[in-house]
Amino acid sequence: MNKLFEILEKHLMGPLSTLANTRIIRALMNAGLATVPFTIVSSIFLLINNLPLIIPPLADFLKATVLNYSALYTVGNTMALGSIAVFYVLAFGYYLTQAYQEVVPKMDRFTGAILALYAFLMTIPQVRIIDGKAVLMAAQTETSTVWNGIALGGWVTRFGGVGIFIGIVVTFLAIRLYRACVEYKITIKMPAGVPAGVERAFASLLPAIFIAFMMIIINGVLAAFGTDVHELLSKPFAFVKDIAGSLGGMIVIMLLVHLLWAVGVHGTSIVVNSFVNPILLVALTENMEGAQNIFAGDFKNMFVFLGGAGSTLGLVICMLIWAKSSQLKTLSRAGAVPSLFNINEPIIFGAPIVYNPYLVIPFFVIPLITTTLTYFAISAGMVGHVVAAIPWISPVGVGAFLGTGGSWGAAVLALINLAISIVLYFPFLKMYDNKLYAEEVAARESETETVAA
Repeated sequence: MNKLFEILEKHLMGPLSTLANTRIIRALMNAGLATVPFTIVSSIFLLINNLPLIIPPLADFLKATVLNYSALYTVGNTMALGSIAVFYVLAFGYYLTQAYQEVVPKMDRFTGAILALYAFLMTIPQVRIIDGKAVLMAAQTETSTVWNGIALGGWVTRFGGVGIFIGIVVTFLAIRLYRACVEYKITIKMPAGVPAGVERAFASLLPAIFIAFMMIIINGVLAAFGTDVHELLSKPFAFVKDIAGSLGGMIVIMLLVHLLWAVGVHGTSIVVNSFVNPILLVALTENMEGAQNIFAGDFKNMFVFLGGAGSTLGLVICMLIWAKSSQLKTLSRAGAVPSLFNINEPIIFGAPIVYNPYLVIPFFVIPLITTTLTYFAISAGMVGHVVAAIPWISPVGVGAFLGTGGSWGAAVLALINLAISIVLYFPFLKMYDNKLYAEEVAARESETETVAA
């Protein structure tokens, strides 16, 4: 086991920690966190529409009252989740500029955000070169319309989750160009005494012009080949999304997360928050529109991270009931309430699980089992698909029920997964607890003998 920890430190922790500390990854992580409130707000209105399914006895009453105003309140859902790519681009532009300020202090975060949004908006219209002339596309189907080059469904289609990946790429290009302008002083300088707002506006003028020309050239070249940025990048993103949406891909992700935790690195932040959450967010937006992605939204906290990474709520329950050692008894009482809300750093570092050969095995294995069980339960239709965003601190069962739009099967599955974690943690806890208890007894006896002497 010590050899395993050495290998993980050398070949996994180092490279991934370095990657996670890069400016672009830190900005992506912060942008993902910034968009969480919008996904939760949008889900509130989605759940209101699902109230007849959640509370069947009141179905007729709700349909005759609350749901009559659906067209009014679902605007909250459409403008939040339906525009999630816009919020993501603004946040990513802001935080990437903030990261670059470490080396180019004169960059302005707000300017970076709006320049990123400008670049992204220039990718929205669909343009084609036909007979030597640029033409805005127009089309009509039963479910969507392309009008003046803008694809419309319930709202501007490319503003939704499908635009996030393209937004990330375009924002990176725009902010890099903005950085180059500031770094090489290619900006309009204003005389001393000019108000800060005016100075900021003129400082962004040349970068905005360069970004406009950059996007026009990119759009023009792609239009000549009968495509655009969204269509071009949708294929590699679909490939990445398919990997994260497969059972094998998610097993690898879960394994990486917990291997990092085992050597004291926040695996959830490095792997999930930085790389996986944008993909799961896209899957969630698709599910809200009727798709059936198995892994979407915050499924991990609904079904896998029960009590936190490694499903450590099961370990806490075992400690509360069976622990004899003072160390684990005290830790279980201190960590019980945080664990109910998926906060388990006290357990991971207090038990500890980090570098602990007694507890690290179930810590690895349980998420792999519960992820697999969740995959097949949803695939078989026994559990509803994730269709709503929930706060990650939602207690076990509650988050699963709300996140699936009121699926009782989801709540039951979450409790079954918790029971699995209790059963698998128990034998390892007993071995570890017996060791600690024996050490405590020996220490007390030694102390008694010393006092008697």
